[in-house]
Amino acid sequence: MTPLISRHLARMAAGLALGVCAAAAHADYPDHPIQAISPYAAGGANDFLTRLMAQHMGTVLKTTIVVENKAGANGIVGAGFVAKSAPDGYTLLMGNSATHGTNPTLYKQMPYDPDKDFAPVGMVASVPIVLAVNAKLGIDNIAGLLAYAKSHPGKLAFGSSGVGGTGHLCGEAFKAETGLDMVHVPYKGDAPAVADAMGGQVQMAFVGVASAAPLLASGKIKILAVASAHRSGSLPNVPTMAEAGYKDIQFAQWYALVTRAGTPAPVIEKLNAATKVVLAREDVKKSLATQGADPEYMTPDQLRTFYRSEIKRFADIITRLGIKAE
Repeated sequence: MTPLISRHLARMAAGLALGVCAAAAHADYPDHPIQAISPYAAGGANDFLTRLMAQHMGTVLKTTIVVENKAGANGIVGAGFVAKSAPDGYTLLMGNSATHGTNPTLYKQMPYDPDKDFAPVGMVASVPIVLAVNAKLGIDNIAGLLAYAKSHPGKLAFGSSGVGGTGHLCGEAFKAETGLDMVHVPYKGDAPAVADAMGGQVQMAFVGVASAAPLLASGKIKILAVASAHRSGSLPNVPTMAEAGYKDIQFAQWYALVTRAGTPAPVIEKLNAATKVVLAREDVKKSLATQGADPEYMTPDQLRTFYRSEIKRFADIITRLGIKAE
């Protein structure tokens, strides 16, 4: 055997050994706790879904998934953190229609690329946007809101989870359709936005049904409409925007798990398989339903195709409405 052939065989053997070791390492995944990042404040839909999936996926994967909130800049802070994490599947992001939908158009300088820096894991759920108003205003429907606005010019402000979020886009689209004079007030999540609508700091909020519906019992807010094609199962008595005469006002927040680009395919497959198992569970479906969320399973490839299309769709809306990041 010549020295050249010997060296070639040695390299092949070394490569095979590395492949076997890598496969063994992936087979052991996960062998320590996973970190799941919610890029919004505690109490909102993103936080709820992150914790729900962490609890049940941890059981499926036989590990602990620790949730941490890293709120700020419409999800950019949390997404940027995960974009710089190790590509090993031990740091997950509950991405959404902002981090992987609107932000790429709104912010020209971001610490992450929604496509290149992330590996899609799987879709989780979608939550329709609702219009919630302070109950003290005495408004019961969209017609009443329009009448109130005419008699109180310049007095309306609406809150949302942040500039460019789905709630903000819904509010701006509604403003354009109705001609209402409204000022946008951005918050670090749906929870603080709807809380201020309850407290009267803003008159209304465009937020996910998950954040608003549980607060109806307080009597401090009313939900006037749902921005979806069909009525929400958790709010069957609340009309859609289409029923109120605004068929083009259809916005939903969607939520999906992603991790760092470069994460090995076998790890992604394990994570995706866990999401599929969790989303099929009846107790999980019931938990989602109480928050107005619909389970939406997708494969990693389907998810990548989906959020690429959403980036384009939102870019068209943002450009048409002239929305600028603050």
